[in-house]
Amino acid sequence: MGTGTALVAAYVLAGELARAQGDYRTAFARYESRLRTYARGCQAGGDRTGKFLAPGTATGIRLRNALLSRPLFLNGMLKLGEKVSSTVALPDYAADSRTSG
Repeated sequence: MGTGTALVAAYVLAGELARAQGDYRTAFARYESRLRTYARGCQAGGDRTGKFLAPGTATGIRLRNALLSRPLFLNGMLKLGEKVSSTVALPDYAADSRTSG
């Protein structure tokens, strides 16, 4: 979820900075308000999956690789990631700029 969270955060931060027209304090407050719950959910997901995806032993690596080679298991993990990633509503900042400019 780290890369996806970073992309969502960058999009929202850029959009809020543009929307605030130079008032970075307003932009930062809106950014934090919009993403706080989403980011916490993503971080909680990392707590659950980090040790699985980066095991500390050779046995752990073999187990991870065996499980990830099973389509049912892999699809289940992808569905969980999709569930978390769909909890944030992204504004259409491009539409905002078309209507305000």
